[in-house]
Amino acid sequence: MDASQTLSDAFIAEGIDVYCHTSLESAERSAAGKKVIFQHKGRRVALEAEEIVFALGRSPNTAGLDLGLAGVEVRSNGQIKANPHQQTTAGHIYAAGDCTGPFEVVHIAIQQGETAAFNIAHPTAKKSMDYRLMTQVVFTDPQVAHVGMTEKMAGSQGIPVIVASYPFNDHGKSMILDTHHGFVKMMAHARTGEILGATCVGPHGGELIHEIIVAMHARLTVHTFATIPHYHPTLAEIWTYPAEEIAGQIRI
Repeated sequence: MDASQTLSDAFIAEGIDVYCHTSLESAERSAAGKKVIFQHKGRRVALEAEEIVFALGRSPNTAGLDLGLAGVEVRSNGQIKANPHQQTTAGHIYAAGDCTGPFEVVHIAIQQGETAAFNIAHPTAKKSMDYRLMTQVVFTDPQVAHVGMTEKMAGSQGIPVIVASYPFNDHGKSMILDTHHGFVKMMAHARTGEILGATCVGPHGGELIHEIIVAMHARLTVHTFATIPHYHPTLAEIWTYPAEEIAGQIRI
């Protein structure tokens, strides 16, 4: 929620009209080009523009494959059912990518494909998919990026966490670049200090999140991360501030 609000505030500051919690009614051609009609806060709104970007997701193109004849089950949305080994309900058939879900992003599809290929070649020593490092990036301006768990996910699993954040408008390099919108947020296990997730809303967020992906892949704690030298002035050094704050609250 804090990430979406920050992005919304940045859009509004740039003069962009933002409509959240809407219900789409229709889209049609108009004198100006295109028109979209939707419900917003109990009222009907019609907006015109030269073009409309349709970005409401995708559906697997599996309907015409007759997968049932091969014993491959699909979900109601068309996704192919696959276990953590990427094995379908027909044991000799594997699937990977957007057609299986649960995430429709390229790096996950690559990992699933590699997992499926390994398991086909090594049926007695299979590997399983691990979504611990699931990463999402939205290439808006400012960019939004996230890796790992969220606070809500940790709470639902009963995992005690400590969270700290730091704003870009108080960070040297972002002020030099005149990019003031956004923040970084880091979450770590409250007892061990292991980094469990992070969010970046700000300049080059899609690049900056990879520093935390590497840290989480190595299962670093905030204590270790905080001791890693970071060049000044750089955008990347902003991660050290929440790491130091959390490390100061956890005794090892």
